[in-house]
Amino acid sequence: MPPFPIDRYLLPETPVEVPDGFTEVRQSLTAGLPHRVELGAGVHAVLILPTGLARQWLNTDPLAVVSSSADDLAPRPAPPAVPPPPALVGRVPLRLVVRQGTRILGSVPVAAGLRRVCPDAGPAVATTAQPARAATPIAVEVVVLGWLLHAGTVRGSGDYGSSIALAWRRADRAADQFGPPPINEFVWRRRPPAQRVESELGPPGRLRYRYLLDKKLRRVLR
Repeated sequence: MPPFPIDRYLLPETPVEVPDGFTEVRQSLTAGLPHRVELGAGVHAVLILPTGLARQWLNTDPLAVVSSSADDLAPRPAPPAVPPPPALVGRVPLRLVVRQGTRILGSVPVAAGLRRVCPDAGPAVATTAQPARAATPIAVEVVVLGWLLHAGTVRGSGDYGSSIALAWRRADRAADQFGPPPINEFVWRRRPPAQRVESELGPPGRLRYRYLLDKKLRRVLR
């Protein structure tokens, strides 16, 4: 059965896996932060933690867990009827700055299973380097697979068991696989109600999916 159209918007129930066509990169964070992760094709990612607090990390146990992808994948209890007041301190703002040489392609928040194309505001244009010497800007897609960050890694270098796992691929190449063409709306409406499903995504009338349950006419109409 083909995947439901909104599957990519749902939270994963299992540990994040490497998507097809992506290259996995796993590294131990033994040099402290910021940490550079080489992706390939002249592109690298820099893991940073902008907190502005030095004394807090100096007084913290080096093996204390600062951030972990297990928190994102753990099940959550049902929200209370009366929401609690907002907390003053939330999760630490871990980010990946994706760069090609000295050019910043984008900034990716570290969240389990997050996929982000960098740059995500149109094609990258080299404006700071000479056209004859500038590298050709490329687009990459990054997936955050998992991470574990201890307080000792935030303070400086050392093997405290911190690590990060990413996956990436070039995103400026055309796809070589295409799905089936959409069915005609009038054909979809002539099928029995038990064989069709319709759902809307976003504001009413903005994006509508029509899905046939018939094996012979299984198509998605956008």
